[in-house]
Amino acid sequence: MKNALLKLTFCLVFLISATGFAQALNKKSLTSELGKTEGISLDAKQKSSFDKANNDLVTGLFDIDKKKLPQADRDSKIDGLFDKRDKSLSSSLGADKYTDVKKKTDKNIKQLKRKVKLAKLVL
Repeated sequence: MKNALLKLTFCLVFLISATGFAQALNKKSLTSELGKTEGISLDAKQKSSFDKANNDLVTGLFDIDKKKLPQADRDSKIDGLFDKRDKSLSSSLGADKYTDVKKKTDKNIKQLKRKVKLAKLVL
């Protein structure tokens, strides 16, 4: 009995902590989080390419969310969209600038990716 209560408690703690991550994300906040360059300066053309890659990612994420896919398929498509964003930024910003941006924003992007996988997206 004691063992069953302990397992139940751990399950509840896990569900509560996972629910905390699974908050709704809206388009504006998602775009804002992706748009942070953490102090790396971009010229007008690079900024435009950066914003376009982020907007394409956000649009793709919302399209995936509308399809009601199984979790494993949804997660793999989300990974694919983030990879597509990375390739787009790499080609448009150039290798050196992309490396600088990636170094500064990688931790934030990984956290954001995890949140997106757990979240329900809201327009």
